[in-house]
Amino acid sequence: MKIDLVVLEAVAINFYVVSNHLEENGWKLLSTEYKNLKTPLKMKCPEGHEVEETYEEWRKHMRCEKCIAGDPFKVKKKIPAKKVDTYRVLALDAATNITGYSLYDGGTLITYGTYKAPDVDTTERIHCVKEWLKAAIKQWKPDFVGVEHIQLQTFGAKNSPQVEMYRVLANLQGVLLDTLFEEGIECGLVYSTTWREKVGVNGSGRENKKQAAQNKVQSWYNIKCTQDEADAICIGKYFTLTINKKTTSTWGEKLND
Repeated sequence: MKIDLVVLEAVAINFYVVSNHLEENGWKLLSTEYKNLKTPLKMKCPEGHEVEETYEEWRKHMRCEKCIAGDPFKVKKKIPAKKVDTYRVLALDAATNITGYSLYDGGTLITYGTYKAPDVDTTERIHCVKEWLKAAIKQWKPDFVGVEHIQLQTFGAKNSPQVEMYRVLANLQGVLLDTLFEEGIECGLVYSTTWREKVGVNGSGRENKKQAAQNKVQSWYNIKCTQDEADAICIGKYFTLTINKKTTSTWGEKLND
């Protein structure tokens, strides 16, 4: 009986310590029981988001997965619960500044939007995009994630802006693909020239092509959206038309499209 009392006393002390630690950082513990570091706990972040996480994971970063994305889930359309027989595709026009995304259930556009990374150094921005993707996967539960493939548009000196941008995007793409691998989500890459040809986006020059994508989206869905959103919607449309649901993840493609 004494052993039981000691155990109960230790659990109570740990609960008090965890609760205090959360409160010291502006959080609130909602759960009423705590067993150990790996116990899933319901908690509320300083911004009012309710999340469930173990204390072990929370104390590593003390961040709310919903806040990391700049609250990306204030979406333009309400997302219905995913049905058992639904194949959900998340498409990304990924960048370290603004990432466009779209979500499809079968061939139906469910929602779209952008995630803007905070104004921090490149490495931390890449980390934030990764954390946003993990949060999106947890909340939206996609079966497949399609990403626009990076492509070096202009060859120049090794320190030219184009080459440096390519390096940054290559780092981002590698992190995102590794994240999808860890999460067990099938994924694919597509060059911009490929998805534009498939969905009928024409034009010469970057700005003309961007405008053409916006016009195409408006003709499909009667919505006006940003260039990043339009590209993501078109990328999602491409994957809904071409994806083989029985294939495995695509990690690499030929350099020339």
